[in-house]
Amino acid sequence: MYVVVETWTPKPAFFAADEETRNNLFAGIQEAMKQLAEIGVVTLGWGRVEPAAHSASHEWFAVWQAPSRDLADGFLGGVESSGWYTYFEQSNVVGELRSVEAVAAEHLALEAEVK
Repeated sequence: MYVVVETWTPKPAFFAADEETRNNLFAGIQEAMKQLAEIGVVTLGWGRVEPAAHSASHEWFAVWQAPSRDLADGFLGGVESSGWYTYFEQSNVVGELRSVEAVAAEHLALEAEVK
């Protein structure tokens, strides 16, 4: 299973958009979410980033799961084609969800790059 974590902050264009434009944007997202669920890409939830040590710099987040990397990439392509990035500054994290032991082993095998 793959996970996509989106973090974002509204751009001035979002605040300048009229109510109809904002409503249409989120109505389109809700419709797309129904279609995504049919192919196995589901949202685990959305929220506002709360202050914490080493917190993300963006204000909002969403967590999604996808059964494959191809579907995760397709999801992000849909986000881009929706016009979302016109209104929001965003950073994404995509990766396969694996065990703590597997990831720890990879970290222990890391060597510093020599430049």
